[in-house]
Amino acid sequence: MNDSDEDIYVQLEAAAALAAHDEPDGWEFMENKLRNSVMTVPLETQLETVIVASEIPASRSEKLLIEVLQDSHRDDELRAGAAWALGQFVSAQSATALVDTFNSSPLEIKVEAARALLRIAEPQIPHLIDLLKRGDPAKRDGLSWVLARTGKFNPSEMVVGADENLRKWMSYIVGSGKDKFEQGDVEALCNADSQVYFAASVLWQIVASWVNDLREY
Repeated sequence: MNDSDEDIYVQLEAAAALAAHDEPDGWEFMENKLRNSVMTVPLETQLETVIVASEIPASRSEKLLIEVLQDSHRDDELRAGAAWALGQFVSAQSATALVDTFNSSPLEIKVEAARALLRIAEPQIPHLIDLLKRGDPAKRDGLSWVLARTGKFNPSEMVVGADENLRKWMSYIVGSGKDKFEQGDVEALCNADSQVYFAASVLWQIVASWVNDLREY
C-alpha cells in the first residue's frame, strides 16, 4: 500500500484489504484519495476508490460514500459513482442519502441514485413509504419509480388523507406497477380514492397497448 512505485490499483486493493480488517492505515489511505481534489488525485483513481470502498460492508465505508455523494463541489461522475456504490448498503442512512439527491442533483446522479435505491428497497419499504408521505414532494418522483417496482404495500392505505401531489404519484405507482401489488389491495383503492384508481387504470391501458414502446425511425 505504501510503495509509491506500485500500481495505484494494487495499492488500493491492499488498502481495502487492510480496511476490511479495520486497520486504520487502510482507511486513511482510501479516505485521503476521496477527500482530495481531482487536481491532487486523478478522477480515475477516485472512482476506483469508490468501487473498493463499496466492497467493504462497514459503516465507515458507507459514511465515506455518503460524504462524497452529498458534496456538491465534487465531480458529477464521482458523485454518481458514490450513488451507485451505496446500492451495496441496505440501511436507512444510505436510502435517505440517495433520496436526498432527487430534488436538486444533476440527472446522471439522480439516475444512479434511483437504480441504487431500487437494489436496497425491499427490506426497508416502510422507511421509503414514510419518506414518500412526509418528505419533500420534490423528491417523490425517484421514490415513486422505486416503489412502483417493489410493491409489497397496500396503496389504498396511503391515499387516505394524502395531499394532491401524493395522490398523483400514487396513480403513477399503482398504474405502472400494478403486477407488484395484491389484486385485493388494488381493488380496495377504487373505494378509497376513485380518482386515483381511474388515473391508474388509464395508465394500465397505455402500458398494456402495443403502441407503448413504439418509436419513430
